[in-house]
Amino acid sequence: MTVDTDTTAVPDGKVDQEIISDLIDWMIDGAPPSANAREIIEGICNRLIAAGVPIARFVLFIYTLHPNISGRRFAWTPEDGLDLAEARMGLFSTEEYTNNPLPTVIDTRTPVRRKLHDPDCPDDYKILGELRERGITDYFLQPLVFTTGETHAVSWSSKAEKGFSDEAVAALERVYRPLARLTEIYMLRLNAANLLSVYVGRGSGDQILQGRVHRGDGEEIQAVILFVDIANFTMMSNTMAGEDIVGMLNDVFDALVPPVEEAGGEILKFLGDGFFAIFPISGDEDIAVAAKAATDAVDQGEAALAALPIGESVAFRSAVHCGRFHFGNIGGANRLDFTAIGRSVNYTARLLVSASELGQSRVLSRRIADALQQKPALAGEAEFKGFEGMQKVYSF
Repeated sequence: MTVDTDTTAVPDGKVDQEIISDLIDWMIDGAPPSANAREIIEGICNRLIAAGVPIARFVLFIYTLHPNISGRRFAWTPEDGLDLAEARMGLFSTEEYTNNPLPTVIDTRTPVRRKLHDPDCPDDYKILGELRERGITDYFLQPLVFTTGETHAVSWSSKAEKGFSDEAVAALERVYRPLARLTEIYMLRLNAANLLSVYVGRGSGDQILQGRVHRGDGEEIQAVILFVDIANFTMMSNTMAGEDIVGMLNDVFDALVPPVEEAGGEILKFLGDGFFAIFPISGDEDIAVAAKAATDAVDQGEAALAALPIGESVAFRSAVHCGRFHFGNIGGANRLDFTAIGRSVNYTARLLVSASELGQSRVLSRRIADALQQKPALAGEAEFKGFEGMQKVYSF
């Protein structure tokens, strides 16, 4: 979106109300045709500047539903554009957060303004000194209240000699309500994408958001399949308290899951003491790449687990195979599951069982063994339930 930000036609301290009205109409309409937060924020800030509101810095603070992220900060300046930062878990209990006006605005739902150009301006928040160093003369923080009652916040800063005029503040007060609605819509989409990705996997979540929510919806895909479980888990779980089991599983998965995701894999399901992951491929020529990614992820997972105290008493088994299967919805009535079904998935599960039978911790199917440049050793043969004949099993 191109917006004329030349404010020379707007007298100092005055605001072009026609531009503000057009901006509000645009926001109420959903900010078309903007498709993401960057375009929407840039459109809002550039139009405000064009109307005569001297914005030097815009910051939007939003809390998110995510297992590892407390919130997100969208910071915009005319010079650098938009920068996105994520707030780590626990940030909101630190002095860095509590010594600033954000919690006050969110808890009380009242705005905070500090005219930093005024010699009598109170220096009651840590951030004010940082803003002065940046040349900020006026700082205005507003609550953004969602229809659910959740409260987030937006701040506007100016470098104008006398800060924001009364007309400029009035314009920001007119804009913040439609901004709250736009932000809430964005947050609903973001939280939906986050939670679907967390609970059903990235690929599954994308398909659900695209409307594949009916039984039978899905597709045939080809992928390298990785099954993982913890060795001797039944014995351990029979002698441990529930909380200890959950803690142990989380520690193990913290070591094993990141290497899979960093290698391009996706965790489809956690299966009690293990998980089922896939490395999608588009053709036979990509099998070698995906096979190496899966085996490298196992190597890295073993190293990460061994580096932890729990690695002294816990080990895992893995099985890697490749093939086609159906990836989609199954279920009954109003309860569905987005999962993978097919011969290749069954074969990988049987392959993992064979690891114990053959005294191995890491096994491969013949197809994966043939795809790897460094040929693995034959561990032996095993009978797979539901499959005819003895199956060759390789170790790596």
